[in-house]
Parts: sequence; structure tokens; C-alpha cells
Amino acid sequence: MKRKMHFVECNDCGFAVGFDYPNETFFFCKEHKFGVNVPNEDLDMSHICKGCMKEMERYELYDEDNVCPICNDIMDMCYQFVKE
Repeated sequence: MKRKMHFVECNDCGFAVGFDYPNETFFFCKEHKFGVNVPNEDLDMSHICKGCMKEMERYELYDEDNVCPICNDIMDMCYQFVKE
């Protein structure tokens, strides 16, 4: 069984990211508090925030590393287990 992430959110600061693609990676801009999940074929590329034109930071979710990139609180994760 494989975990399929649907979204993550932080109850303290309101940060949230939806996962449209089957990976547990998102890129985010701290200045705009914006995160985006990208297709697997785009994971090794740089991603630029359209608001500030700065490179977004890569963030990968794991069971032991689901800390909010903004406030460092633990994020809630919504996922389901699916057969491979």
C-alpha cells in the first residue's frame, strides 16, 4: 500500500497545500506564504514564485518531517492508502 497525499495544513498560521500529483513534495515561497505541488517530471527543476520572482524552496513530507515551513508547528496531513 502506498500513501496518497491530498493536502497539508497548519492550524496555527493557516498555511495549506493541495496535492494534485502523486508525490509528497511541494515548493513554497516564504514571502508570499504560497506552496505548490508539481508533477513528478518537474521535481528536479527550479520553481520561481510569480509574485517576487525568487526561487521557491523545496519541502518534502515524511512521517517524521511534517513541520510547517512558516511557523514550525506540526501540520495536519490528509491522505489515504492506495494499492500500488
